[in-house]
Amino acid sequence: TMPKPILALANRFMVEPTIVRVKQTDITKNLTDQVYFEVRESDKLEALCRIIDMEEAFYGIIFCRTKVQCDDISRKLQDRGYDADALHGDLSQKQRELILNKMKKHNLSIIVATDVAARGIDINDLTHVINYSIPQAPEAYIHRIGRTGRAGKMGTAITFITPSEFRKFNFIKRAA
Repeated sequence: TMPKPILALANRFMVEPTIVRVKQTDITKNLTDQVYFEVRESDKLEALCRIIDMEEAFYGIIFCRTKVQCDDISRKLQDRGYDADALHGDLSQKQRELILNKMKKHNLSIIVATDVAARGIDINDLTHVINYSIPQAPEAYIHRIGRTGRAGKMGTAITFITPSEFRKFNFIKRAA
């Protein structure tokens, strides 16, 4: 995932750098059950709440495309009584650390995040990753679903797609 200008910069300043590549067939996890639901945009919140309610102990990350959407979805979940909080780039580092610590201590069961904010999140035992918005690229999808189904434990990755996103999601599925 390294852009060419960064690779050129690394080669210029590093002594004998090593590039590590992952085989395409090893990208997606066998421990992650991947499911998608075709849902109208206006029905996504209701579908999300039903999924959360069906689980005995939902503990997961919900991925959104924008910071505004993260705030909106987390606020709506909080209004419905869920332990949820938003995680995105507009938060200070201290705020992000507080949210992550609450999640790790199980004082929070849902994080609604953007891809950028979720980079490097290492929370054990996540039961679910929900792609409320489909990612822009297959690599982002792979990164998102890789947050669950770890350390020998099963996880579920659910993706909501609207009818107009079906073709784009098929491209992501083939690449992943």
